[in-house]
Amino acid sequence: MMKMRAVRSLAVLGVFCSVLMACETTHDLNPFYGSKVVVPDCPEVRLLQDADKVTVYRPGPGRDITDILYEAKLLGFFGDCEYVGEDGVFHEVVVSLRAKFKLARGPADSTRIAELKYFVAIPEFFPAPEGKRQFVRRVRFPIGRNNITINDDFVEIRIPLTKDRKGPGSRVYLGFHLTQDQLNLNRRQENSTGLGG
Repeated sequence: MMKMRAVRSLAVLGVFCSVLMACETTHDLNPFYGSKVVVPDCPEVRLLQDADKVTVYRPGPGRDITDILYEAKLLGFFGDCEYVGEDGVFHEVVVSLRAKFKLARGPADSTRIAELKYFVAIPEFFPAPEGKRQFVRRVRFPIGRNNITINDDFVEIRIPLTKDRKGPGSRVYLGFHLTQDQLNLNRRQENSTGLGG
């Protein structure tokens, strides 16, 4: 039996480009090209609407601009997906993603530290635990800089495949873990975060 791992490269960066798309053709990425093995497209990955930004205020009732600790926005992501199987039958697709964030330090901050809480979710698995994974990234603003852009570490999501779940039909979403108040604020502000787009 021939074990195989076939990788497809993917990349999306930018506020308006939120769907992960393959950049190469199948035969460029499939190491078994010529053996009539067809590697499926990657699962579709999107930034979740209304959860791609977060505003964090200092404790207390104040919600003025002077009460903001920091703001953050998901700019996009890049990575790849890898189909794993034997003899041309894939039993798993592994999606590796690296999120890109833009952060702005607010007037109320005195620590120069922001704590980003975000998730990667696969709705078809809800409510099972594998339907959503949460990640935390602690970020320090360098001295003299109140606006920064960072790439997080790669995170890996494994999706088991069946005769009804082939891979390309699965959807993966990225977003910030928000409180109800933060979600309501995003919906009121629509596309305006104070981060300059």
